[in-house]
Amino acid sequence: MTKKEKILICGILPPPLFGHSAMYKILMESAFVEAFDITFLDMKFWSYDQHKKINIVKLLKLVQYLLQYIFLVIVKRPRYVLYNMSFDKMPLLKDFLFCFIGKIFGCRIVLHDMGQYVKELYQSSGKVYRLLIRWLLKNTTASILLGEKTKLMYEGFIEPYRLFSVPGSVEDTQDIIITEETPKATTQDVNVLYFSFMAKSKGALIAFKAAQKVLDSDNSVRFTFAGPMEPGSVQETFNQLKDKYNSRVRYLGYIGDISERTKIYRDSDIFIFPTHRDVFGLVLLHAMAEGLPIVASIEGTIPEIIKDGENGFLIDKGDDGQLAQRILQLANDRQLRKSMGEANRQRYSKVYSPKEYGRKMIEAFDGINQLS
Repeated sequence: MTKKEKILICGILPPPLFGHSAMYKILMESAFVEAFDITFLDMKFWSYDQHKKINIVKLLKLVQYLLQYIFLVIVKRPRYVLYNMSFDKMPLLKDFLFCFIGKIFGCRIVLHDMGQYVKELYQSSGKVYRLLIRWLLKNTTASILLGEKTKLMYEGFIEPYRLFSVPGSVEDTQDIIITEETPKATTQDVNVLYFSFMAKSKGALIAFKAAQKVLDSDNSVRFTFAGPMEPGSVQETFNQLKDKYNSRVRYLGYIGDISERTKIYRDSDIFIFPTHRDVFGLVLLHAMAEGLPIVASIEGTIPEIIKDGENGFLIDKGDDGQLAQRILQLANDRQLRKSMGEANRQRYSKVYSPKEYGRKMIEAFDGINQLS
């Protein structure tokens, strides 16, 4: 029997449920855990309301996780540390510390980069931060990224042969049975869904502007918004939209339950994601799994997910006019919605299913093994 390589994963599992935690949940339920000897260190620093703040609780957690990490590295002696990384300025010192300690104990560091901001962080940082980034990437065995385009961000930092592209995944909801599905208001209504963190960076304000154009133009369209809402201008602008159009606009808040979330997708006809700043957009995969046509902005690896004119439409970032135009085009063409939705379901099954994710992660580590 071939001895399995030992991998210590430093990541996060639900709760809370968001992109990173959802993907690690899928990874830990895939064939990946059978192919390797896996230990998972669940590092819960992130939350929707505190994700950019430093407080005493986070500092205490840092000490706790660091001690657990050192213990696991000494006792388990993993060959690899797979470290969840997104190259944000605030957590960089923490990330560097964990990777540095792993390197001291002889582990091969594999960054699981779920962002695309390494070059952006480097260019906006001072000398000390730049030295830390350079050291970290020089001493990294490999980096696993969410798309081919993301590899360009590593130019000048890591050789291309040490970069591995593994697209993300979400759970397949096709077999979920919803016993109390809510019928649509009328058979003629077209429901447009925006389901994400409702923030400026995620294009919420663009979605509101497009919604107003669409609602003024077509009485058969309604909009559903779901996800945590950023306070300030996003909240104020949404309230104005809701006040003006009343029942044709609804807000459902944060939805963590998978059955409730699936029900919302199934009550929808079109999915929109006009994000300004994103890498992959797992919400797109949820819509694909439920066979919805998609309108999304050209950002990050989204053009690798959405093939313009095939399984959805791509629009320029910040262009609410384009977004409104594409929504109206889909709203008035049932057959186009059907064909794009079917194409999305097929693409999800072939490229973004949990089974494919586990297989591609195994394939990536097989490639990384060839480097050492």
